[in-house]
Amino acid sequence: MTPSDTPRTMTDTNVVERGGGNVASIENIRDLELFQLVAELGSFTDAAAAAGVSQPTVSQAIKRLESRLGATLLQRQRFGAGGGLSLTAEGLIVVRHTAAILGELDALADDLDAAHAPDVYTVGLPPIISAYLLGDASIDMLADRLHGRISVQSVGSKRLMEQIERHDVDFGAVATIDARPDIGGIQSFKIASFPFELVHSAANPPEPLRGRHDFDFGDETLFRGLRFVTLGDDFVHSKAVAEFLRTRIDVTQLIEVADVNTMKAIIASGLAVGLMASVAVGGDGRLSTLPVRGVDLPTFDVYVFNDETRDAGGQVAGRIDGAQAFLDVIGRNLANGTDD
Repeated sequence: MTPSDTPRTMTDTNVVERGGGNVASIENIRDLELFQLVAELGSFTDAAAAAGVSQPTVSQAIKRLESRLGATLLQRQRFGAGGGLSLTAEGLIVVRHTAAILGELDALADDLDAAHAPDVYTVGLPPIISAYLLGDASIDMLADRLHGRISVQSVGSKRLMEQIERHDVDFGAVATIDARPDIGGIQSFKIASFPFELVHSAANPPEPLRGRHDFDFGDETLFRGLRFVTLGDDFVHSKAVAEFLRTRIDVTQLIEVADVNTMKAIIASGLAVGLMASVAVGGDGRLSTLPVRGVDLPTFDVYVFNDETRDAGGQVAGRIDGAQAFLDVIGRNLANGTDD
Protein backbone atom coordinates (compact mmCIF):
# COMPACT_ATOMS: atom_id res chain seq x y z
CA MET A 1 0.00 0.00 0.00
CA THR A 2 1.30 3.39 -0.95
CA PRO A 3 0.88 5.98 1.80
CA SER A 4 -1.55 8.77 1.00
CA ASP A 5 -0.59 12.42 1.00
CA THR A 6 -2.96 13.15 3.86
CA PRO A 7 -2.29 11.07 6.99
CA ARG A 8 -5.20 9.22 8.52
CA THR A 9 -5.15 9.87 12.23
CA MET A 10 -6.79 8.69 15.39
CA THR A 11 -7.18 11.71 17.60
CA ASP A 12 -7.69 9.99 20.93
CA THR A 13 -4.72 8.68 22.86
CA ASN A 14 -5.84 5.55 24.67
CA VAL A 15 -3.83 3.34 26.93
CA VAL A 16 -4.58 -0.37 27.09
CA GLU A 17 -3.34 -3.04 29.45
CA ARG A 18 -1.40 -5.77 27.66
CA GLY A 19 0.78 -8.41 29.23
CA GLY A 20 0.99 -6.50 32.49
CA GLY A 21 2.26 -3.29 30.85
CA ASN A 22 0.80 -0.16 29.32
CA VAL A 23 0.94 0.30 25.55
CA ALA A 24 -0.22 3.63 24.09
CA SER A 25 -2.44 3.43 21.02
CA ILE A 26 -1.06 4.40 17.62
CA GLU A 27 -2.41 7.81 16.74
CA ASN A 28 -1.10 8.20 13.20
CA ILE A 29 -1.89 5.59 10.55
CA ARG A 30 0.81 7.21 8.41
CA ASP A 31 3.43 5.73 10.75
CA LEU A 32 2.07 2.26 10.04
CA GLU A 33 2.12 2.94 6.30
CA LEU A 34 5.74 4.02 6.40
CA PHE A 35 6.72 1.05 8.57
CA GLN A 36 5.03 -1.25 6.07
CA LEU A 37 7.06 0.29 3.25
CA VAL A 38 10.32 -0.11 5.16
CA ALA A 39 9.48 -3.77 5.86
CA GLU A 40 8.65 -4.40 2.20
CA LEU A 41 11.60 -2.52 0.68
CA GLY A 42 14.23 -3.20 3.36
CA SER A 43 15.53 0.38 3.28
CA PHE A 44 14.71 3.76 4.84
CA THR A 45 15.91 5.47 1.66
CA ASP A 46 13.73 3.38 -0.68
CA ALA A 47 10.73 3.72 1.62
CA ALA A 48 11.14 7.51 1.71
CA ALA A 49 11.36 7.66 -2.10
CA ALA A 50 8.27 5.45 -2.52
CA ALA A 51 6.28 7.58 -0.05
CA GLY A 52 7.52 10.91 -1.41
CA VAL A 53 8.89 12.04 1.95
CA SER A 54 12.32 12.63 3.44
CA GLN A 55 14.34 9.86 5.05
CA PRO A 56 14.24 11.57 8.49
CA THR A 57 10.44 11.51 8.24
CA VAL A 58 10.53 7.74 7.83
CA SER A 59 13.06 7.31 10.65
CA GLN A 60 10.93 9.41 12.99
CA ALA A 61 7.83 7.39 12.15
CA ILE A 62 9.62 4.15 13.05
CA LYS A 63 10.91 5.68 16.30
CA ARG A 64 7.38 6.78 17.25
CA LEU A 65 6.06 3.28 16.65
CA GLU A 66 8.86 1.68 18.65
CA SER A 67 8.30 4.14 21.48
CA ARG A 68 4.55 3.56 21.61
CA LEU A 69 4.82 -0.21 21.29
CA GLY A 70 7.82 -0.51 23.59
CA ALA A 71 9.70 -2.76 21.18
CA THR A 72 12.53 -2.63 18.66
CA LEU A 73 11.02 -3.39 15.25
CA LEU A 74 14.04 -3.26 12.94
CA GLN A 75 17.69 -4.17 13.17
CA ARG A 76 20.55 -3.28 10.88
CA GLN A 77 22.55 -6.11 9.38
CA ARG A 78 25.48 -6.36 7.01
CA PHE A 79 25.74 -8.49 3.90
CA GLY A 80 29.34 -8.36 2.67
CA ALA A 81 30.32 -4.76 2.04
CA GLY A 82 26.73 -3.54 1.98
CA GLY A 83 24.13 -3.09 4.64
CA GLY A 84 20.44 -3.60 5.15
CA LEU A 85 17.51 -3.82 7.51
CA SER A 86 15.65 -6.83 8.81
CA LEU A 87 12.62 -7.31 11.00
CA THR A 88 13.08 -8.32 14.62
CA ALA A 89 10.75 -10.91 16.13
CA GLU A 90 8.59 -8.05 17.43
CA GLY A 91 8.76 -6.35 14.01
CA LEU A 92 7.49 -9.52 12.40
CA ILE A 93 4.45 -9.50 14.67
CA VAL A 94 3.76 -5.83 13.98
CA VAL A 95 4.11 -6.11 10.20
CA ARG A 96 1.59 -8.95 10.11
CA HIS A 97 -0.97 -6.84 11.95
CA THR A 98 -0.07 -3.72 9.98
CA ALA A 99 -0.84 -5.40 6.67
CA ALA A 100 -4.24 -6.48 7.96
CA ILE A 101 -5.05 -3.02 9.38
CA LEU A 102 -4.10 -1.15 6.20
CA GLY A 103 -5.92 -3.73 4.08
CA GLU A 104 -9.11 -3.19 6.06
CA LEU A 105 -8.81 0.60 5.65
CA ASP A 106 -8.44 0.17 1.89
CA ALA A 107 -11.43 -2.17 1.81
CA LEU A 108 -13.47 0.33 3.82
CA ALA A 109 -12.73 3.10 1.31
CA ASP A 110 -13.61 0.82 -1.62
CA ASP A 111 -16.88 -0.26 -0.01
CA LEU A 112 -17.87 3.34 0.69
CA ASP A 113 -17.08 4.34 -2.89
CA ALA A 114 -19.15 1.45 -4.21
CA ALA A 115 -22.08 2.42 -1.98
CA HIS A 116 -22.19 5.87 -3.56
CA ALA A 117 -21.84 4.56 -7.10
CA PRO A 118 -24.10 1.51 -7.51
CA ASP A 119 -24.08 1.53 -11.34
CA VAL A 120 -20.47 0.47 -11.73
CA TYR A 121 -18.81 -2.65 -13.07
CA THR A 122 -17.40 -4.80 -10.28
CA VAL A 123 -14.04 -6.21 -11.37
CA GLY A 124 -12.38 -9.04 -9.43
CA LEU A 125 -8.57 -9.00 -9.43
CA PRO A 126 -6.59 -10.87 -6.75
CA PRO A 127 -3.51 -8.97 -5.49
CA ILE A 128 -0.95 -11.25 -7.17
CA ILE A 129 -2.65 -10.97 -10.57
CA SER A 130 -3.26 -7.25 -10.21
CA ALA A 131 0.26 -6.37 -9.07
CA TYR A 132 2.43 -8.72 -11.10
CA LEU A 133 0.52 -9.40 -14.32
CA LEU A 134 -1.33 -6.13 -14.80
CA GLY A 135 -0.17 -3.09 -12.88
CA ASP A 136 -1.90 0.24 -12.39
CA ALA A 137 -1.59 1.26 -16.05
CA SER A 138 -3.83 -1.57 -17.27
CA ILE A 139 -6.45 -0.91 -14.60
CA ASP A 140 -6.39 2.81 -15.41
CA MET A 141 -6.85 1.97 -19.09
CA LEU A 142 -9.90 -0.15 -18.27
CA ALA A 143 -11.34 2.63 -16.12
CA ASP A 144 -10.83 5.07 -18.97
CA ARG A 145 -12.58 2.74 -21.44
CA LEU A 146 -15.53 2.45 -19.06
CA HIS A 147 -15.51 6.16 -18.13
CA GLY A 148 -14.34 5.46 -14.58
CA ARG A 149 -17.28 3.16 -13.81
CA ILE A 150 -15.37 0.31 -12.17
CA SER A 151 -14.92 -0.96 -8.64
CA VAL A 152 -11.93 -3.28 -8.26
CA GLN A 153 -12.26 -6.06 -5.70
CA SER A 154 -8.67 -6.89 -4.73
CA VAL A 155 -9.10 -10.01 -2.60
CA GLY A 156 -7.50 -13.43 -2.55
CA SER A 157 -8.65 -15.89 -5.21
CA LYS A 158 -10.41 -18.17 -2.71
CA ARG A 159 -12.54 -15.29 -1.42
CA LEU A 160 -13.06 -13.98 -4.95
CA MET A 161 -14.31 -17.39 -6.06
CA GLU A 162 -16.98 -17.20 -3.36
CA GLN A 163 -18.07 -13.82 -4.74
CA ILE A 164 -18.15 -15.27 -8.26
CA GLU A 165 -20.37 -18.13 -7.06
CA ARG A 166 -22.77 -15.55 -5.56
CA HIS A 167 -22.69 -13.63 -8.87
CA ASP A 168 -21.40 -10.53 -7.10
CA VAL A 169 -18.69 -9.74 -9.68
CA ASP A 170 -19.13 -8.73 -13.33
CA PHE A 171 -15.81 -9.90 -14.70
CA GLY A 172 -12.19 -10.30 -13.71
CA ALA A 173 -9.33 -12.74 -13.36
CA VAL A 174 -9.00 -15.46 -10.74
CA ALA A 175 -6.31 -17.99 -9.84
CA THR A 176 -6.98 -21.62 -9.07
CA ILE A 177 -5.00 -24.80 -8.51
CA ASP A 178 -7.99 -26.95 -9.42
CA ALA A 179 -9.95 -27.39 -12.63
CA ARG A 180 -11.46 -24.51 -14.62
CA PRO A 181 -14.17 -22.67 -12.62
CA ASP A 182 -17.47 -24.35 -13.53
CA ILE A 183 -20.32 -22.09 -12.40
CA GLY A 184 -23.63 -21.57 -14.19
CA GLY A 185 -23.70 -18.32 -16.14
CA ILE A 186 -19.93 -17.81 -15.85
CA GLN A 187 -17.71 -17.82 -18.93
CA SER A 188 -14.05 -18.55 -18.21
CA PHE A 189 -10.84 -19.56 -19.97
CA LYS A 190 -7.27 -20.14 -18.85
CA ILE A 191 -4.79 -17.48 -19.92
CA ALA A 192 -1.64 -18.30 -17.93
CA SER A 193 -0.05 -20.98 -15.76
CA PHE A 194 2.90 -20.71 -13.34
CA PRO A 195 4.86 -23.23 -11.23
CA PHE A 196 5.41 -22.98 -7.49
CA GLU A 197 9.02 -22.43 -6.39
CA LEU A 198 10.96 -22.40 -3.12
CA VAL A 199 11.74 -18.74 -2.41
CA HIS A 200 14.49 -17.53 -0.04
CA SER A 201 16.48 -14.41 0.75
CA ALA A 202 19.05 -13.59 -1.94
CA ALA A 203 21.31 -11.75 0.50
CA ASN A 204 20.97 -14.10 3.46
CA PRO A 205 20.07 -17.62 2.28
CA PRO A 206 19.50 -20.27 4.97
CA GLU A 207 22.49 -22.54 5.49
CA PRO A 208 20.75 -25.74 4.21
CA LEU A 209 20.00 -24.04 0.87
CA ARG A 210 23.41 -22.54 0.11
CA GLY A 211 24.93 -23.94 -3.06
CA ARG A 212 21.82 -25.93 -3.95
CA HIS A 213 20.21 -25.93 -7.40
CA ASP A 214 16.83 -27.32 -6.34
CA PHE A 215 14.77 -28.12 -3.24
CA ASP A 216 14.00 -31.81 -2.74
CA PHE A 217 10.91 -32.44 -0.63
CA GLY A 218 12.11 -35.99 -0.15
CA ASP A 219 15.21 -34.80 1.77
CA GLU A 220 14.05 -34.36 5.35
CA THR A 221 17.35 -32.82 6.39
CA LEU A 222 16.53 -29.70 4.36
CA PHE A 223 13.59 -28.89 6.62
CA ARG A 224 15.60 -28.81 9.84
CA GLY A 225 15.85 -25.29 11.17
CA LEU A 226 13.83 -23.79 8.30
CA ARG A 227 10.79 -21.62 8.99
CA PHE A 228 8.16 -21.25 6.27
CA VAL A 229 5.88 -18.27 5.69
CA THR A 230 2.49 -18.81 4.03
CA LEU A 231 -0.53 -16.74 3.07
CA GLY A 232 -3.92 -16.92 4.78
CA ASP A 233 -6.84 -19.03 3.63
CA ASP A 234 -8.12 -16.34 1.23
CA PHE A 235 -5.27 -17.20 -1.15
CA VAL A 236 -4.88 -20.30 -3.31
CA HIS A 237 -1.19 -20.23 -2.34
CA SER A 238 -2.25 -21.49 1.07
CA LYS A 239 -4.34 -24.30 -0.35
CA ALA A 240 -1.53 -25.32 -2.69
CA VAL A 241 1.27 -25.63 -0.17
CA ALA A 242 -0.16 -25.92 3.35
CA GLU A 243 -0.97 -29.62 3.19
CA PHE A 244 2.51 -30.46 1.92
CA LEU A 245 4.25 -28.36 4.54
CA ARG A 246 2.17 -29.53 7.52
CA THR A 247 3.08 -33.15 6.83
CA ARG A 248 6.79 -32.32 6.96
CA ILE A 249 7.34 -29.59 9.56
CA ASP A 250 6.05 -28.66 12.98
CA VAL A 251 3.30 -26.04 13.13
CA THR A 252 5.66 -23.80 15.13
CA GLN A 253 7.80 -23.49 11.98
CA LEU A 254 4.93 -21.88 10.04
CA ILE A 255 4.24 -18.13 9.87
CA GLU A 256 0.92 -17.07 8.35
CA VAL A 257 0.51 -13.54 6.94
CA ALA A 258 -2.31 -11.63 5.28
CA ASP A 259 -0.76 -10.35 2.05
CA VAL A 260 1.89 -11.05 -0.56
CA ASN A 261 4.12 -8.03 0.13
CA THR A 262 4.44 -8.97 3.80
CA MET A 263 5.29 -12.54 2.83
CA LYS A 264 8.03 -11.30 0.49
CA ALA A 265 9.40 -8.89 3.09
CA ILE A 266 9.72 -11.69 5.65
CA ILE A 267 11.46 -13.94 3.13
CA ALA A 268 13.80 -11.13 2.05
CA SER A 269 14.78 -10.52 5.68
CA GLY A 270 15.97 -14.12 6.00
CA LEU A 271 13.50 -14.97 8.77
CA ALA A 272 11.74 -17.62 6.68
CA VAL A 273 11.42 -19.21 3.26
CA GLY A 274 8.24 -19.81 1.28
CA LEU A 275 6.59 -21.61 -1.60
CA MET A 276 5.27 -19.06 -4.09
CA ALA A 277 4.01 -18.99 -7.66
CA SER A 278 6.81 -17.81 -9.93
CA VAL A 279 4.73 -14.88 -11.18
CA ALA A 280 4.80 -13.31 -7.71
CA VAL A 281 8.59 -13.43 -7.45
CA GLY A 282 9.97 -12.34 -10.82
CA GLY A 283 11.90 -9.06 -10.87
CA ASP A 284 12.38 -8.84 -7.09
CA GLY A 285 16.15 -8.71 -6.55
CA ARG A 286 15.75 -9.39 -2.84
CA LEU A 287 14.58 -12.94 -3.53
CA SER A 288 16.07 -16.09 -5.04
CA THR A 289 14.22 -19.21 -6.12
CA LEU A 290 14.85 -22.94 -6.36
CA PRO A 291 12.80 -25.37 -8.43
CA VAL A 292 10.96 -27.95 -6.34
CA ARG A 293 11.19 -31.71 -6.82
CA GLY A 294 10.13 -34.77 -4.87
CA VAL A 295 6.52 -33.64 -4.64
CA ASP A 296 3.73 -33.13 -7.15
CA LEU A 297 2.75 -29.50 -6.55
CA PRO A 298 -0.13 -28.01 -8.55
CA THR A 299 0.33 -25.04 -10.86
CA PHE A 300 -0.96 -21.50 -10.30
CA ASP A 301 -3.50 -21.19 -13.13
CA VAL A 302 -5.00 -17.82 -14.08
CA TYR A 303 -8.49 -17.66 -15.60
CA VAL A 304 -10.33 -14.70 -17.08
CA PHE A 305 -14.05 -14.84 -16.31
CA ASN A 306 -17.23 -13.01 -17.25
CA ASP A 307 -20.57 -13.32 -15.43
CA GLU A 308 -23.24 -13.34 -18.14
CA THR A 309 -26.06 -13.18 -15.58
CA ARG A 310 -25.27 -9.68 -14.31
CA ASP A 311 -26.78 -6.47 -15.67
CA ALA A 312 -24.79 -3.35 -14.71
CA GLY A 313 -26.90 -0.25 -14.45
CA GLY A 314 -29.93 -1.94 -16.01
CA GLN A 315 -28.32 -1.81 -19.47
CA VAL A 316 -27.67 -5.22 -21.02
CA ALA A 317 -25.90 -3.72 -24.04
CA GLY A 318 -23.76 -1.60 -21.73
CA ARG A 319 -22.83 -4.64 -19.68
CA ILE A 320 -21.71 -6.51 -22.79
CA ASP A 321 -19.61 -3.51 -23.83
CA GLY A 322 -18.01 -3.50 -20.38
CA ALA A 323 -17.14 -7.19 -20.58
CA GLN A 324 -15.60 -6.69 -24.02
CA ALA A 325 -13.53 -3.76 -22.76
CA PHE A 326 -12.27 -5.95 -19.93
CA LEU A 327 -11.30 -8.75 -22.28
CA ASP A 328 -9.57 -6.31 -24.63
CA VAL A 329 -7.52 -4.51 -21.97
CA ILE A 330 -7.04 -6.98 -19.14
CA GLY A 331 -6.97 -10.16 -21.22
CA ARG A 332 -4.36 -8.79 -23.62
CA ASN A 333 -2.12 -7.60 -20.79
CA LEU A 334 -2.39 -10.89 -18.95
CA ALA A 335 -1.39 -12.76 -22.09
CA ASN A 336 1.54 -10.42 -22.71
CA GLY A 337 2.66 -10.80 -19.10
CA THR A 338 3.32 -14.51 -19.64
CA ASP A 339 5.94 -13.67 -22.24
CA ASP A 340 8.09 -11.44 -19.98
